[in-house]
Amino acid sequence: MEYRQFLQIPGPTNIPDRILRELSRPMINHRGPELKKLVAEVVEGLKEVFRTNNDILIFPSSGSGVLESAIANLFSPGDTVVCASIGVFSERMATIAERYKLNVKRIKKEWGKTITPEDVKEVLKKDKGKVIKAVIVPHNETTTGVTCDIEGISKIIKEMDHPALFIVDAVSSLAITKLETDAWNIDVVITASQKGLMLPPGMGLVSISSKGWEYYKESTMPRWYWDYKAVKDKIKANQFPYTPPTTLLFGLKEALNMLLEEGMERVWERHGVIAKAVRNSVRAMGLELLADEKDASNVVTAVKLPESINYKDLSELLRKKYNVVIGGGLGQLEGKIFRIGHLGAISYLDVYAVMGAVEMALYELGYKLKLGEASKILAETFVNIVL
Repeated sequence: MEYRQFLQIPGPTNIPDRILRELSRPMINHRGPELKKLVAEVVEGLKEVFRTNNDILIFPSSGSGVLESAIANLFSPGDTVVCASIGVFSERMATIAERYKLNVKRIKKEWGKTITPEDVKEVLKKDKGKVIKAVIVPHNETTTGVTCDIEGISKIIKEMDHPALFIVDAVSSLAITKLETDAWNIDVVITASQKGLMLPPGMGLVSISSKGWEYYKESTMPRWYWDYKAVKDKIKANQFPYTPPTTLLFGLKEALNMLLEEGMERVWERHGVIAKAVRNSVRAMGLELLADEKDASNVVTAVKLPESINYKDLSELLRKKYNVVIGGGLGQLEGKIFRIGHLGAISYLDVYAVMGAVEMALYELGYKLKLGEASKILAETFVNIVL
């Protein structure tokens, strides 16, 4: 008997049937008219999802690749940038910048805490000579399940009249958590295919403002594959400077159709309701969350493991018996937390099944809880939703 697997890691995520069918299309000429039409359509759709009129660049790449692309295109060796360091993925951006010989000022917080507008204000206040070239912040830190106040940070940069670029790592948040690129004056937004866009890994996406292009002109970094202008020029002609991820573009077109049919506000709302329901369900089991409620992510929930429960035992029981796959802790959180992804192609009933499985698995492993309490909380949440 075949059963559906619930892939509840924080990405790659479950792929809807509509997109799977598009991914199985026959290959086309990547220099032909069909590809040009496809590129034109997805670029326009992406602008609606990014909420921007800025240029959209597409790379055959992982999310890490397009994070690196921003450093390679916008700065020169010796430039100073401010990077958040609140988990594995925000620290990765700081590490990439240092590999390119940038002077990195980290805003470090305890893992499970977020970067606040006040944190950024304190750093920029000290920059009397305004040598800081960029503020680089993750919208969502997948390691810990926290979200940063991007709108608030943007307001601080603007109020202080600081010339720094504002770069947002939205790899795990685009099409999940509200992000207004133009309205919030974000210069560069970076994302990838395998999260909110509900696709397989392999495609990186960047939006870049006119201010970002001014920085590009000043950059002395060597680049070829990552060259923003080369990609921009080709995308204007609805082409790529090298072989494009054609199959992923088929899927992307359908993913954009699905998102825009639902409406971005409803997409954000659905993820918000589901995330809150998951957190409430976790608390009903007597478990402790890593992140404060006010900073909690709509992408993934990080849960502290009870002392009596081993992560490997929990994850294996969930996978083998209930076909639910969860994520473990990374870095300093390994063996201390488990993570439940609730992003992309996920419905209210999916969450009911997943959290019911978590509740049963914990019970089977000897954790003391009252069966049905977590599911009851979910039911109370979802039956009261007004469509």
